Amino acid sequence: MAETPFKGAIFNIIHQRGSPNEATTLSGHKVKKEEFVFLKVPTDMGFYKAGDWISVKCADYHGEHFVYVNPLYLMDGPKAKDQWFALCTCGSPAVIINPREAGLTHETNVKGNMLVCHVYTSTLLQYGVGRHVTGGGREWR
Repeated sequence: MAETPFKGAIFNIIHQRGSPNEATTLSGHKVKKEEFVFLKVPTDMGFYKAGDWISVKCADYHGEHFVYVNPLYLMDGPKAKDQWFALCTCGSPAVIINPREAGLTHETNVKGNMLVCHVYTSTLLQYGVGRHVTGGGREWR
């Protein structure tokens, strides 16, 4: 049996229908749906150098859920320890995919990297229908 990479982690599953543009995390932080997020590059990665700020487009899940930068990840001190950098309001970690993968899974006109829900994108690639952690399945349109 394969070990899950997020074993023991508690993510912010947000059950707040009716306001898909804003949510409150379990830590009490308000997060908002954004078209782009800005991230600081942690280490040298080819074209990007450590400390550079980059803009990453966020996937649009049509009012069902949205991805956001984890406010706890941005904090200094023990609260930031072991925090994932970005999450989806369904409770999944969010990950960055390259433009080619984004074209296969989400949008065809993506010119750069894209921040997406890990679970939704994985199930979309594997089964042809994306599903968030909270259930249900909807084909990307």
